[in-house]
Amino acid sequence: MKIINILIVSLVSTMSSGLLAQFSPEKFFGYAIGSKFTRHDRVVAYFQELQDNFPKSVKTIPYGKTYEGRELLTVFIGSEEIIKNIEGIKNNHSLLDKENVAIVWLSYNVHGNESSGTEAAMQTAYRLLTDKQDYLKNVLVIMDPCLNPDGRDRYVNFYNQYGNAPFDPHSFSVEHNETWPGGRPNHYLFDLNRDWAWMTQIESKQRVAVYNQWLPHVHVDFHEQGINEPYYFPPAAEPFHEVITNWQRDFQKDIGKNHASYFDKEGWLYFSKEIFDLLYPSYGDTYPTYSGSIGMTYEQGGSGRAGLAVITQVGDTLTLLDRVKHHVTTGLSTVEMASIHAGKLIKEFKSFHSVKNYKYKTFILAGEEQRLSSLLKLLDNNNVEYHKSTENTTVKAYNYLSTKQEQVKLTGKEYIVSINQSKGTLVNVLFEPKTYLADSLTYDISAWTLPYAYGLDCWASADFVKVDDKRKGMLSTKIIKLDPSAYAYVVDWNSFQSARFLAQALKSGMRVYYNEKTFETQGSKFQEGSLIFLKSENKIPDFISQLTKLLNEYQVDATSIQSGFVDKGVDFGSYSVKPIEKPSVGILMGEDFSSLSVGEIWHFFEQQLQYDAHLIWKEDLSRSLDQINTLIIPEGQHELAENKGFLNWVEKGGRAIVMGSGASGFCREEFGISEKENKDTTSGVEYGQYEREQISSTIIGAIFSTQLDQTHPLSFGLKTYHTLKLSSTAYDMKDAAVIRLNKNAKPENGFVGYKVLNNQSNALVAGKFSYGKGSFTYLVDNPLFRGFWEQGKLVFSNSIIFK
Repeated sequence: MKIINILIVSLVSTMSSGLLAQFSPEKFFGYAIGSKFTRHDRVVAYFQELQDNFPKSVKTIPYGKTYEGRELLTVFIGSEEIIKNIEGIKNNHSLLDKENVAIVWLSYNVHGNESSGTEAAMQTAYRLLTDKQDYLKNVLVIMDPCLNPDGRDRYVNFYNQYGNAPFDPHSFSVEHNETWPGGRPNHYLFDLNRDWAWMTQIESKQRVAVYNQWLPHVHVDFHEQGINEPYYFPPAAEPFHEVITNWQRDFQKDIGKNHASYFDKEGWLYFSKEIFDLLYPSYGDTYPTYSGSIGMTYEQGGSGRAGLAVITQVGDTLTLLDRVKHHVTTGLSTVEMASIHAGKLIKEFKSFHSVKNYKYKTFILAGEEQRLSSLLKLLDNNNVEYHKSTENTTVKAYNYLSTKQEQVKLTGKEYIVSINQSKGTLVNVLFEPKTYLADSLTYDISAWTLPYAYGLDCWASADFVKVDDKRKGMLSTKIIKLDPSAYAYVVDWNSFQSARFLAQALKSGMRVYYNEKTFETQGSKFQEGSLIFLKSENKIPDFISQLTKLLNEYQVDATSIQSGFVDKGVDFGSYSVKPIEKPSVGILMGEDFSSLSVGEIWHFFEQQLQYDAHLIWKEDLSRSLDQINTLIIPEGQHELAENKGFLNWVEKGGRAIVMGSGASGFCREEFGISEKENKDTTSGVEYGQYEREQISSTIIGAIFSTQLDQTHPLSFGLKTYHTLKLSSTAYDMKDAAVIRLNKNAKPENGFVGYKVLNNQSNALVAGKFSYGKGSFTYLVDNPLFRGFWEQGKLVFSNSIIFK
């Protein structure tokens, strides 16, 4: 009887494998994986086909759409028992209770032109359902076959248009040289691999929402690097963030050794422990790591330069088939190791979510309501809990602004964020005042402290602070009403939300003024930059009801003013009360400019400010200038200082806003800006120490406090400002600097090389230079960097709104 049962099981397995063979990628597409690039709609169709024919082993769940409308997909693969109990597995995991299944999440193609990932996803899924079914006895695999479908299809369409038939493997041929902006970014030209924690992009927000429901034990982010690089897999390079556990480090080593055993058998080259560290919290390896996963990056040589085949520097030909094989091998090896060590993964994940003994246990937030609201929304997106403070509680804590310990008396209005929660480690990483760097050779920015980014008051306490459990949640919605008999209505200018409100008011046709000097009336003081709506000058239908609707939609307060004659300061008819000219904005784009910078500006206008802006190719600038009054010049290398038509436009009243490195093209006396000379060099350094010595001349995303000219429109709404400095290049403006670094500036957080630190003293952050009737505004520390530096959005808005 036993023999008969074994034969029946074997027969069923053979029949199942035979049936599955009919649904191999090759059978479905009519070509071998690796011989062509597969468009995204066909990838989605393939996984749907697997579910339709094998519903007991595969479950596909769309989780959203991209900006261009392409489907985002999660694919669940497991044994029949696991797929049948998938909701129970998720619930047990979220409760850290009764678990016996390890969860492995495999993410592919976050960079669109790293195109082997999606092809490998399909092959890996097929292998798990056929010859590697045994791995699934105690593992649930979750696949995201393509995190960036818009970018990937941009690359695939490029290659299909320009690729030779058969392929041309020479790297100088067109098919190996993408046109600007390339397939790497998403629709808005953002790098989605730097957006996990910030979730500025719709793809990230939808994906992380699903990810946080599962919080897998293992997460892998599949990438590609240069064509001449061998395969990279963990363990990662230093610096590891200090919160990463010994278990997370050790299991990376174990997985790396398992991968190596397969690569050694095939004679494939690989490396580990170099380049790719675990520090910046918004990567596809670090974000999962700080949430308890074994988070890892795998890097295959290739990317957009590789095409279907390319000759490398050693004369070998690297094919897409090779790249797919390598990713399939490490993907299967990862699931294998999770299956072998499932019990340990489950145990250590539970241990990770116990309360940690970090230096600071509680972070206390206070400040402008709109700024608080923006940060609380980010915490919500990250599943981070927060509570209101308890009134009349006194706490000893570190003040982020004074950088000193002090006694803080809480009023009940503050928000308390504790590490005593599931996302406690992530909280510590996002809020810590100082990031510990075990090694300065880091792959990305070294500071991101959220209270500085959002311009909030914050204190860090070494104790757990008592909270008011009855008042958990965000700021309550206010009902704002206006007095219809008032002379005018005044709105404070104190956050980016003020700018969002103003943009809609201008679009609706309202006339708006602002004050250059403070005034006091009806017992209130109004700071520079307050928005003034004069009832007599707004003849649009239903003005009061329209204004009331906008105020409530954007939750910004307004004061009804009964007279233009104020108690102190400038009356409403003063020369110092000026009309806001409706901006007509152009954004330059093209090969001279950073696609990331273009994307940050484009996304700012279209998705955040929700205000129209024209995308303009540099070649079309001359015929567009008479249609705009404001031109945004992204980061990059350009020759606009030689463009007489452009300079004539500025001289006649045009406003040019220059971002980041774009300022280098205007470093002449006639444009009011110069680059500060830094005399330190890395000459005379031993070859083996050159890379480490070179880092001494860099700044890797460090946070500095600044000094403000608070009377200037460029700093309206700011009480303090912290800038995220991304380059060691320092600029100077003699008379027109509005925001500077402090004298003898030192970073509040992040790495600054000792050879360039002195040169940052009094360095320009933002300034405005008059040029004829127009102006140049220089924002040399990109205030829109990756869309998460909230304070920077207000500075950028000031540059657009106020003359």
